[in-house]
Amino acid sequence: MHRRIFLCGAICRVARAAERMATDASSLGAAIRAAGPGDTITMRDGAWRDLNLVFTGEGKRGRPITLRAQTPGKVLAFQDGVGPREVIAFRSGPKNLARFCRLTRSSIRDFSPPDKTRDTKWLSLYGSDNRVDHCYFAGKTNLGQTMIVWLDRQSPENRHRIDHNHFGPRPPLGLNGGESLRVGDSSTSMLVSRALVEENLFEACNGEVEVISNKSCENVYRGNRFEHCEGTLTLRHGNRCVVEGNTFLGGKKRNTGGIRIIGEDHKVRFNHLADLTGDGARAAISMMEGIPNSPLFGYFEVKRALVEGNLILNCDHPIVLGVPAKGAVLPPEMCVFQRNVVIGQAGPMVQFLDPKADVQWKDNVFFGSQTGIAGLAASPSMPPLPNPPPAPEARPGY
Repeated sequence: MHRRIFLCGAICRVARAAERMATDASSLGAAIRAAGPGDTITMRDGAWRDLNLVFTGEGKRGRPITLRAQTPGKVLAFQDGVGPREVIAFRSGPKNLARFCRLTRSSIRDFSPPDKTRDTKWLSLYGSDNRVDHCYFAGKTNLGQTMIVWLDRQSPENRHRIDHNHFGPRPPLGLNGGESLRVGDSSTSMLVSRALVEENLFEACNGEVEVISNKSCENVYRGNRFEHCEGTLTLRHGNRCVVEGNTFLGGKKRNTGGIRIIGEDHKVRFNHLADLTGDGARAAISMMEGIPNSPLFGYFEVKRALVEGNLILNCDHPIVLGVPAKGAVLPPEMCVFQRNVVIGQAGPMVQFLDPKADVQWKDNVFFGSQTGIAGLAASPSMPPLPNPPPAPEARPGY
């Protein structure tokens, strides 16, 4: 089904003023043009092929305009297409960006062109104050992010909420550009975004080393679950982000990773990382080297990172500091690891790839093999372990 949708309006399920049933493209267009605050447009169950849908409108607080399927999962499920440049875009034009829109209980599956080097985005978030929740995305095989947040240079603070979605399996792409989620890009990476990414499931998202690529400032990633992902949540560009309460479960599968830190003033706290096998940039927690006077697309030095209260359990490479990159020679600086619990048997629990890494260690517990920190011995007894965070709630299986 060659379909795409452009959103510009408010979408959710609330009490409505009028209901209109759309049975074909013509009646759907008429219903959208006639819709006002509080109205609901229902798309009849069935296959809507080759539909280029532009859904625009202006609702009011508490009275949104709603576009929905007659039966959940029967219409707003994009499947087995070849993929336009953007399957779903939160805008109807370059200057008409969506605000206070919501996409919920929809899915995109196996919607990729046969040429894997063709760049397409499945879902592009523009504008501000939009929400994507309880959706399912799986099977992207070509170049381009599954979901991407674009920052407006004139008004970059977007406050989007991305929550309770299921990012299903994505096979290895073999080249850069296979992220499941990217927030920003290098050109806007120093701008404040303030997106919230919470309570999502990332399952076997193996497109590339970055499952999530953060490329903007002051975003929050919390309560997400990563299962058997051959990559990391990467703070690639930008500063002052928070990564808290996430769960990374590798199952001892190859290249499974955790959290990679680049940039300034990030907080990584209260995460649960277990049975991960990745090393270097795919370690459970890693910090990169920085490039002097780095360009926006390069590697900025890690400064003042706080890594606190994390549980790192049975990972092959729990903590790696000073991961090298081309032209990068600046070690992490003024970083603090405190109240973390690290349990491992495979080798040194901390690896200093750059011995000049400036890190303070406060009240951490290491149990198992050697700590890797000069003058600090491992604990002689197993510490009590906190319970892992609960799994996010069930997602729709469209």
